[in-house]
Amino acid sequence: MEYTAENQPQALNHQVRRLAHVVLNNWKGAIAIFLLAVLASVGLFLISPKTYAATNTVMVVAGGGNNLGSYLSAETLANTKAETYLALGNAPEVSQLVSKHFAEEGQAVSWKGVTFTKDPSNSQIRVTATAENPEHARASADAFASALAEEAERVERVMATGGTDSTSSVPVVQIIPISSALLPSAPSAPVLRTNLMYGAIAGLILAALFVFIKHLFDVRIRSTEQVETTTGHPVLGTVPQDKRLDHHRQVITVGEPGDKQGWATSEALRELRTNLTFSRVDNPPRIIVVTSALAGEGKSSIAANLAVTIAQSGSKVILIDADLRRSVQTDIFQLQSGAGLTDLLSGAVDLDDVLQEWSGDPRLQVLGAGRVPPNPSELLGSRAMKRLLTDLAQESVVIVDSPPLLPVTDASVLSTSADGVLVVARAGSTSIEALKKATDRLDRVNGHVLGVVLNQVPRKGSSAGQYGYYSDSYYYTSTDGQRTRRQSGKRRAASSSSK
Repeated sequence: MEYTAENQPQALNHQVRRLAHVVLNNWKGAIAIFLLAVLASVGLFLISPKTYAATNTVMVVAGGGNNLGSYLSAETLANTKAETYLALGNAPEVSQLVSKHFAEEGQAVSWKGVTFTKDPSNSQIRVTATAENPEHARASADAFASALAEEAERVERVMATGGTDSTSSVPVVQIIPISSALLPSAPSAPVLRTNLMYGAIAGLILAALFVFIKHLFDVRIRSTEQVETTTGHPVLGTVPQDKRLDHHRQVITVGEPGDKQGWATSEALRELRTNLTFSRVDNPPRIIVVTSALAGEGKSSIAANLAVTIAQSGSKVILIDADLRRSVQTDIFQLQSGAGLTDLLSGAVDLDDVLQEWSGDPRLQVLGAGRVPPNPSELLGSRAMKRLLTDLAQESVVIVDSPPLLPVTDASVLSTSADGVLVVARAGSTSIEALKKATDRLDRVNGHVLGVVLNQVPRKGSSAGQYGYYSDSYYYTSTDGQRTRRQSGKRRAASSSSK
């Protein structure tokens, strides 16, 4: 499908809905990542060394006269000098004075860092020292405040005497202490609340990244709209998850009492049968090839059960197993294997010799694959095969179980002899690119794609709605013993094929 100005809003809307689905489908993983990030922040708080902070406050003062003008000038000078002393506090001379002080006192004091900040409303300077010991933090703050005052006084003397460090002159500007540092009672870092905040932010970012990556690299089929937008072909049916179809290739005819799963599968197959009929109202398809992009997507089970469902409507049906390399239809219906389609096409047997009636419904007959030939594609594309399909379609609906499209060319060859092709794809498993390649291959040989059948569609959870499937139905048994299905909510909307 080409993106034009007309379909860009539709494509964008599809992407937004798909992203919302990815979020809903991966919410457990996203929450797990978020919680792990928060727990990691708590763990980091517990193992991180505790740091204590103590603050000593000093004030820069300048001498002034008794009049108001002199006082204001002195105040301005003090504020200006305070800004200058902030940089002076980081000078190596100040650190050397502190080390000298502790050495003279015989104290082994260590600090992690010292910051100097000025109060914007006055000329006060706060000296904050951090250390892993509260006593060291207090001692360091007091020592750096004293060292700053001493170094500032020396600098002012040098400036006042024109370059000589004379102790006889009194500097105009001085630093005087206001309050000594108090012993910190609790660590200043790490702070649990801060760690939790950063952990939560990191968790949200990582969870969003997780969902985005899942969205970016998830190429599997996640919705009917995705299939229709990508391939340009309608979804004719959605068959719900059923382990019997998945593993045992079992025929699902009518569900037993209490078997909601069987009833849901049967109803989905009946809906597929109806959509097939209305896909071409004036000339319903008589020869239908059932295939898939790759093996393991359930096309043989769908072909078998579709044949049964059509037979239940009163039509004669012949199911041909044309998957010559991996034939399974005789096993599904528990019929005799042996001679079959290949023997019939080679002229070794007659049709009546290999056509087997299914005991479950006499209107359904099965033609097995027969022996594996050396040239399956040539045999399926032969005139004899085309003539056989045409003859059988005179009185019966012919369902052809063909090999997958991508590994071999058999299905493409058969599509030219059929009225239409059903492509089966496994929901949540088949790559959307593989499905696109499969339908493109049919389009290139002018095979008529009737539509796509999504198999093993989730019946519950956020994924179910993406395929238009709802399972809020209930059942009851009528007085004549016939089990009837009723709906108590939305079921799957009619396929676009019936529009």
